[in-house]
Amino acid sequence: MATTPREQSALAADVNFQKRLSSLLVSEAIVVADEPEETPEHARRRALAQQIISQPAQMSFALAPTICNGTNLVAATTTYNFEGGAVETSASDAEIRSQIATLWNVMAGA
Repeated sequence: MATTPREQSALAADVNFQKRLSSLLVSEAIVVADEPEETPEHARRRALAQQIISQPAQMSFALAPTICNGTNLVAATTTYNFEGGAVETSASDAEIRSQIATLWNVMAGA
């Protein structure tokens, strides 16, 4: 079942998801920061990587709505865990990281 806009918004704002996303963003930022200078749009891509590496929590909060509206997260199931008080997604770390990589140029303004 696809995720609704309301669920995407709740997921993007969830503190636990923010922590998970922050870690995945940093992992991808390290890869991007190490790209060769010949990579298309390298300067913008690297600038975003540096922002994420230096301010992971703030950048996770800023980028979460974009990432949560990406295909991989929209296709996943998002639920509310009443016991744990958290919004959860069935998207795996690999699926979220793939979405981050796919949207990197868009998020970097390239």
